[in-house]
Amino acid sequence: MSKIHEPARETPVAYDCDLCIIGGSCTGVFAAVRAARLGLSVALVEQNILLGGMATAAQVNEWHSLHDAASQEQIIGGLTAEMLGRLRLRNMVKDQHRQHRGPYFLFNSAEMALELDRLVQENNIRLFLKASCVAAVRDGNCVRAAILEDKSGRRAITARMFIDASGDGDLLRRAGFSAWTNEVLQPANYQMLASGLEKIIKKTGQGIWAQVKHRMADFDYPAANSAPWINLYPDYADVKNVYGPRFNGYDASDADQLTAAILEGRRCHGALLDMIRQELSPEVAVVAFAHALGVRETWHARCLHRLTADELLNGSPFPDTIARGTYPVDVHSPEGTLLRYLDGREEVITKDGSVHWRRWRETSTTNPLYYRIPYRCLLPEESENLLVAGRLLDADREAFGGVRVMVNMNQTGEAAGTAAALALKNQILIARVDPALLQRSLAD
Repeated sequence: MSKIHEPARETPVAYDCDLCIIGGSCTGVFAAVRAARLGLSVALVEQNILLGGMATAAQVNEWHSLHDAASQEQIIGGLTAEMLGRLRLRNMVKDQHRQHRGPYFLFNSAEMALELDRLVQENNIRLFLKASCVAAVRDGNCVRAAILEDKSGRRAITARMFIDASGDGDLLRRAGFSAWTNEVLQPANYQMLASGLEKIIKKTGQGIWAQVKHRMADFDYPAANSAPWINLYPDYADVKNVYGPRFNGYDASDADQLTAAILEGRRCHGALLDMIRQELSPEVAVVAFAHALGVRETWHARCLHRLTADELLNGSPFPDTIARGTYPVDVHSPEGTLLRYLDGREEVITKDGSVHWRRWRETSTTNPLYYRIPYRCLLPEESENLLVAGRLLDADREAFGGVRVMVNMNQTGEAAGTAAALALKNQILIARVDPALLQRSLAD
């Protein structure tokens, strides 16, 4: 590959603050809000035009249960619960229940984006939209500045503390801290909103995919195990959220592969609509395409602790627990999907779509009701003032398959933002934050 040499340049500082967060997903927003409410000046950098990441830009409009596996004790609160409460005021959340997995919530992604805007503005967070972190200034084990590129050009944000909630390690890796990636990444999806589907379902009394899948080969639609998923979208019109097929073999942290995946996602949605028009009804249309690819996994920070599947599925306690969850280990691959539950059951969805049940653990009268995530999974090795949050956390392949869902990742954002505030208040390194104090602060 040929290269061009760029001359040295001076980069203007756009903002100097206590905490700079790269990535404006719900994880990043919640980190920013927690830190701001504890008195920090905060900058939040987001590469899309919408805050909320997977929940809004990618239109993944589902959050999982806030209760334990027995649906008895609420184990997740904080800003996740606050956001659901805000959306309920406009009837933009629907309570659902799925066999084997229990309760969950469906929400209107666009309405959530509005609430996230309000949340950021209410807490006086300096927001940088359509901005990407392209470089970092590092001094020893400290990050001194994040270098951005946006419509104003190349600018810097200087801060005392940093959080990388980008998902891809945009700051972490550019600052030279260690990161790793699995040889086989979990697949991505691409979503669209479409109208006219509910009329077909009511008229035929059948699911749409079952009626059109025999035309897959005619329209070059991917294999059966990548069937589209037509989901409820809380609104007052005939709109459905269509989750596209799973795309294996794409690394969404690579610009060219990201572009290819998005183009293939839109092509598949177009093929699906054409199948429906020919087989069922001409009165279907795209309302909107997602602003971002639905990405499950790219990079992980190499942290002080790597969460393992054994720790997760056995509900192992940690002295520095900062998050809890119940979503099963959910590992997607080209061969199919494997789900492991806390009660010892295992669900295998094969490539042809058939479902098989077995046990990964012998039947027991006592099963863990939730699992835990330790603070150390957010602390990159050697780092003195940089934390990670969201899917950058350090977890092995199976453990990550469980913790990666948004209700869990939201909690890591709140923990990182709170820890940054405690570290600055007590003038200590992030790894020196007292876990008990951090837990009390999160509980408060």
